[in-house]
Amino acid sequence: MTLHAIPVRTVPAVVVNGLRRSYGERIVVDKLDLRIERGEFVALLGESGCGKTTLLRALAGLDPIQGGRIDAPRRPAVVFQEHRLLPWENLWRNVSLGLAGDNPRERAAAALAEVGLGDRLDDWPRNLSGGQAQRVALARALVQEPELLLLDEPFAALDALTRLRMHDLVKELVARHRPGVLLVTHDVDEAIALADRILVMRDGIIAFEHSATTRGGATATRARLLLELGVTAGTAQVV
Repeated sequence: MTLHAIPVRTVPAVVVNGLRRSYGERIVVDKLDLRIERGEFVALLGESGCGKTTLLRALAGLDPIQGGRIDAPRRPAVVFQEHRLLPWENLWRNVSLGLAGDNPRERAAAALAEVGLGDRLDDWPRNLSGGQAQRVALARALVQEPELLLLDEPFAALDALTRLRMHDLVKELVARHRPGVLLVTHDVDEAIALADRILVMRDGIIAFEHSATTRGGATATRARLLLELGVTAGTAQVV
């Protein structure tokens, strides 16, 4: 008799079914479904007020939901647009904030080394540039070894060159740690550069989906995404 190994099904980073969230009579998220696999990088685009951040906050457990279900293995890690470092704590203590288990300094040191700040353990947030502060915020998220990483426009306040460097760093770290990632962004080019899958949110639902495996170059992808976002030819920026 020949024995065949039974493949182990990968547990997804998060599964959302029928999610609903409203503010008064205004429905912001309306019976939304979403699944993100471990190691998958998903970018979420949409006009301001369409529900992107509401969805992210619900996934993070920061906002209550009023219908549907969110299934995730454990609490995700979040990186916000503002680094949210504690100014009265040095860098390694900021990174180890809330970290369970032994050897918090050593684990924080390893995380800071991954983001290129391994020699700044005892430095203070006030001495960091904007890009460096966001690196620390990223280290603080990844030291938890999250299965789901939520990024809420974390590069929006950075200059163009620093953003590009952060893109490379994030891609490298995600490939190494393999969390599922949801990036909320207004930047179409950023979504194309980083994501395996790009979603466009409209009227409280996922209205369009683009996979990186779809045929066509970046120019065609960008044009289609802008069209889905309601941006006509000649418009310079998504708002």
